[in-house]
Amino acid sequence: MRMHSQPHFLVTVLLSLGMTYLSSHAGATEYKVTPLTIPDSFELDGRVEAVHAGTLSAQTSGTILSVSGDVGDQVSKGQLLIQIDDTQQKAAVAQAEASLAQADALNDDAQTLLKRNTRLHKQGTLSESELDRTRAQAKSAAANTEAAKAALIQAEAQLSYTRITAPYAGVIMERFVEVGELVNVAQPLISGYGTNKMRVITHLPQRIANQYNSSSQVSLLIDNAEIKATDATLYPFADDRYHSVQLRADLPEAQSHVVIPGQWLKVKVTAGNREVIAVPEQAVLRRGEISSVYVKQAERPALLRQIRLGNAFTQDNVNWVEVLAGLSAGEYIHQNALATLGNRGKATSDATPDKQSDQ
Repeated sequence: MRMHSQPHFLVTVLLSLGMTYLSSHAGATEYKVTPLTIPDSFELDGRVEAVHAGTLSAQTSGTILSVSGDVGDQVSKGQLLIQIDDTQQKAAVAQAEASLAQADALNDDAQTLLKRNTRLHKQGTLSESELDRTRAQAKSAAANTEAAKAALIQAEAQLSYTRITAPYAGVIMERFVEVGELVNVAQPLISGYGTNKMRVITHLPQRIANQYNSSSQVSLLIDNAEIKATDATLYPFADDRYHSVQLRADLPEAQSHVVIPGQWLKVKVTAGNREVIAVPEQAVLRRGEISSVYVKQAERPALLRQIRLGNAFTQDNVNWVEVLAGLSAGEYIHQNALATLGNRGKATSDATPDKQSDQ
């Protein structure tokens, strides 16, 4: 004869509640919610720009013979980028060298004549006026030599301008000329930027700028990692249109290679401290967009309470998360939400008896 199953159901429920109560109190590590003092940080949008960037322009005239590299190409420092026809410049150097040789010869002759006439003047065989004329000729010859040297330097500089080389290692951004094109002085040829040094430009609201003291307050968020700025410069004036102050933060060289000009990054600026309600990250049970913690109840099992979270942070080698709503200081919570959830599930499973049928 089959017995009624209702008593078994009541025993199962009572045993399950008892096991849940015991597991939520005996096996859980509790944490007393206490206000924490943390740095008051603000995240702002910043734009990456290269410290070394610019456009190379022609400093001499001529026809483009070759162009090495195009947009996006990596170049090394000193690499030849553009070669301009140097026929005229080489001829100018040869002419300047000849003029210098002629000036040197005339100067040597003038200086020798001056020494001889000076000796004759001391012997009384040369007039004062003749010696003065010799001195003037010697000075003029020396000046002509210096002028010829300057002309040679200028001609050699014009020759060097026919070879456009990279001033630093970097990437080509744009090319403005083609082979066979005639270029003139000041005409843009090629532009690029250096990859070794990058910085981020952002704008601080005046209330944050007023609390800025040093670059140690600035860090940059790259690939979910917080990188300290190597240096930072706060402009000494405010933008009257947006009522903000521009901040320029330099990236370390290692991170400069993983960003590109024009990219947007988050800039974190710390300005003073603030007091927050926070809990250990392990205490939070996340289910989709809902976050909850197990809150200790007097003489009852811990209650799963929904909370609203803020920013996560690390303090004293512990991962914390700020609680904006749902908890108050002085309350006790379970420090490991997943462990509590697992204990409750195990207690319910252990407390459920096997279905049996009595004859």
